[in-house]
Amino acid sequence: MAARGVPRTTLNGWYRERAVNGFPEKAGSIGRTDYWYEDEWTAWHQQHQRARTGALTRVDRGGDPAELVDAGEAARIMGYAGRHVIHSNRRLGYFPEPDASRPSRGGNAPLWKRSTVWAFADSRTGRGGGHPPGTPGAPLKARPYEGDDRVGAVLSLLRSGVEPSSASLAASWGTSQRTAERIIRAARNLFSS
Repeated sequence: MAARGVPRTTLNGWYRERAVNGFPEKAGSIGRTDYWYEDEWTAWHQQHQRARTGALTRVDRGGDPAELVDAGEAARIMGYAGRHVIHSNRRLGYFPEPDASRPSRGGNAPLWKRSTVWAFADSRTGRGGGHPPGTPGAPLKARPYEGDDRVGAVLSLLRSGVEPSSASLAASWGTSQRTAERIIRAARNLFSS
């Protein structure tokens, strides 16, 4: 069986790391198409998906299901690094729309019922998010990280004369240091313009 729907680069990576991840040996190749025995592939892939789902953050199920919570509390419930993860996922369409809102300094703060947050947590599959490049309907941005709250946080640091540390920002945001470096660069570009 050929592994349909899986990018070749992903298959190559899985195959290259088979000594670590248990990926099955190829049954053979015809031309440039690799084949695996269906039962071995299916068993490995199901185990792989279970492991990805099991690696998701643990959910705090305490509290009243009807209680409204803000993004910070929703992030805590989900085990995320902070509210920015909720806001980013919501902008990308990966977090449910709020059940209500309340007035705040910058407009209206979104609120979710605990039960909504729990239902979202139960629906996670462990698959990554984001728009693949060129996806129709993906929002076009005039500059990198436009609308990202983290750029504003770095701008505040720069304006106050503090030199941002990509390592500490990456740790607090729950991202890679490379992503933090890109966000710092985007903020510096805005700061200098």
